[in-house]
Order: sequence, then C-alpha cells, then structure tokens
Amino acid sequence: MLSICIPTYNYNVNELVAEFSRQCTEAKVDFEIIVLEDGSDESFARQNSSIEKIPGAKHIVDAQNHGRSHTRNRLADTAKGEKLIFIDCDSAIPDNLFINRYLDNCNACVICGGTTYTDLQYSPEISLRYTFGTKVEKTTAAQRNQAPYSAFTTNNMMVSKTVFDKIRFCEALKKYGHEDSLFGFELQENNIPILHIDNPVIHTGIESNDKFLAKTRTGIENLVEMKHIDGISPLFFNHIRLYRHYSKLKKMHLIWTIRLTYKIFGNSLENHLLNSKHPKLMLFNLYKLGYLCKMEKTR
Repeated sequence: MLSICIPTYNYNVNELVAEFSRQCTEAKVDFEIIVLEDGSDESFARQNSSIEKIPGAKHIVDAQNHGRSHTRNRLADTAKGEKLIFIDCDSAIPDNLFINRYLDNCNACVICGGTTYTDLQYSPEISLRYTFGTKVEKTTAAQRNQAPYSAFTTNNMMVSKTVFDKIRFCEALKKYGHEDSLFGFELQENNIPILHIDNPVIHTGIESNDKFLAKTRTGIENLVEMKHIDGISPLFFNHIRLYRHYSKLKKMHLIWTIRLTYKIFGNSLENHLLNSKHPKLMLFNLYKLGYLCKMEKTR
C-alpha cells in the first residue's frame, strides 16, 4: 500500500489531493492520502474538509500547531502503507507520471524527487526566494546524486515505513529549520542510501522577501539551539555548509571580521535582499554567516 502524507498549514490542498487520487487510481495501486492540518486557521481547515469526498483521502485537523517534526511523525504513525510519500502542501504536480516514477523506483529505501520552479512564478516581491529556489534547489537528479545526503530534502520524498520507524524526525526541534538536514544526517550515519530521481514538484508557496528572510533567521537561530539539544551528534554540524564556514573562520580567529562586517553592513545587505529585483546569493550567504556569528555570540 502507498501512503501519501501531506502536512498542511494554512493552505488549500484540494487540487493537490485530487491529482494524487487520480494518478494513484490510474496506476492501479492501493493507496491512501492523509492530510494533517497542523494548527491551520479554521477557514483553511474548512476549505480542506471537502477532501474527505475525494477517493482514498483522509482529512485530520489538529487545532494546535506542533511543528514540522511532530506532524510528519504523526502522519507516518497514522499511515498504513509500506511506502510513504511526503509532499509539502505548497506543491503542484507538473505531469501525469509523478506517481508512476516513484512506483518504478519503489525498491529503494529512500527516494528524493526534487523541486522545480517556472519562469511565470517570478515577481519582484518574491525575488529572493525565487532566486534561491532556481539557483540552489532546482537541480537534476544527476547533480543531487553526487552528494546525496547533502542534497536531501523531505518536501518531496518516498521512504519505506521500516526506515522511517528507525530514523524519524527529532521532535525536540520546535522551531522552523534544519529538520530535513538532521534527518538526512541520520540516514547517512545509519548507512541508509538515498536515491535522487528526476520527479520534481513545483514549489507554489513562494514567500515574500521579508517572510523568507525572517524564516532564514529563524532557521539559523534553531541551528544554534540544536547544539544544546541532547541526542544530536556534534558531527551533525559538519553536515551544514554554513556551520563549516563558521568553524573554519573560528579556527583561523577571523570570526571578529564577519561580526564587524555584519555590524557595519548588515542593514545594507538586508536592504539589498529585500528590495533587489535580482538579489545576489553571495550577499545572501554573507548575511547568513553574519547572522550566525551574531547568534553564536548572543548564545
């Protein structure tokens, strides 16, 4: 049985669920689709209530927001299938063969399908998230398979129930950020292979520049907090490119230069990232490194 798990927060997923139901039915596979509202506003939960009328679909409403890790674990616990497909709610399926591609590779323990964007999605208000998505996330399977664990994401993946029951998401992480990275690290530590295939979803929920920058800062804050959570290996931080840069600068006693640069130019960097029609990712990376240095000093 195939279980499609969709963690949802304030997003209408009726069209997404209907497409999955149609493709699974045409593929003649035994399936279920589980949508779990993680503290969504009542208006969105009401919109999604019609999901129950879609063949194979189940709608669960949790009035309290528990976060990404708890929600994904609960979805897996609820699922009856031997194979779990996790799809973020702000996704669109680009063609009719999405389910078939996963079924064709279902012997693999963990499969990542990837993410894509379209030219029509661009607007200046979302230029930062769009640029990051098209330059960093929109990659081929061949590129991702060169470093399969570093390229791991959970917004579009298939995983066996056996593997998930062994790894699971860390529920000590309450805030946004790096749940995927930690899951990928645990897969690597347990020698569980990841297969990347060309089966992307279209990321439709592109945040505005200010929201994406705020989420980026939250993710960095969460990363710093993770150093103080029991059970997370110190080796995990070598898995994070931003922290590798930080550690290298620290060994060279050059952290002060980044802190000074961020103190002097932080506002200018932020202004560029928020207002440029074509923001430079090099400056985005510098901003993130500066904010990490600031948070490490505060912590």
